[in-house]
Amino acid sequence: TFFRVFLSIVILYMASVSIGSALGYYYTASEECVPNGPNFSYTYYVTVTGIVGSVVNFSAVILYEKFLSTWRFRPVLIVTIVIGSLASIVDLIIIMRWNVAIGIPDTVLFLLGNAVFENCVMTLQAIPFSAIFAKMAPPGMESAVFAYTVGIANFCGMVSSLLGSGVIQWSGMVTVGDTCDFKALPTLIVVFQMMVPILVGIPAVFLIPNVLQTEQLIDWEKEGWSEDNSAVAQPSEQGNGTNNFNADSLHDRRLV
Repeated sequence: TFFRVFLSIVILYMASVSIGSALGYYYTASEECVPNGPNFSYTYYVTVTGIVGSVVNFSAVILYEKFLSTWRFRPVLIVTIVIGSLASIVDLIIIMRWNVAIGIPDTVLFLLGNAVFENCVMTLQAIPFSAIFAKMAPPGMESAVFAYTVGIANFCGMVSSLLGSGVIQWSGMVTVGDTCDFKALPTLIVVFQMMVPILVGIPAVFLIPNVLQTEQLIDWEKEGWSEDNSAVAQPSEQGNGTNNFNADSLHDRRLV
């Protein structure tokens, strides 16, 4: 069960191929690079949306505690994956300029979409993963296994970012200079931020036991962990006793 849960975490993190760097270049590109584009300033793109996102993260924790904390692991992960995929629709609408056609400014839609909706979804996704990290550690090895699991998850996140960079380069996208080309960006959003997380991530969720978030994720007694732990502990205690006896005997001999 431990390895199935661990494999699920690896797949879920690898399925989130990040193309955020290309989106960042698009939103902050100059008028010469992206004519009639969003052309956000760094103050708005980083500072304003960052402050709003921090407030939203706190609200998302309260929202999760109120509505999702009593769910089982599988439904809550599936729902957050689907909502997270739908959150990319906001980016797609801005890039296709559909919001301008209906009279919604880029700053308003981006603030409501990226700073509010996407940050809320990211927090809702992070909370059940944190619970899984904490519950999949065997007794007596909580800190080591937790650190190991989180480290592997972060490593998989970095690999997904590298894969995203490779996909951006493979698509032929040009993100800087006067001859920018973001034509492939909508396709990458649909494929890698909407389709792949659903098609790959949702099947991986079924590797996780469908238990309540307040229940034990892995039955360690059934896995035989307690017996193995006790079996390892007994020789250690005997070894300590033998070492003490030998040390005492040696001490007595020196006295003689």
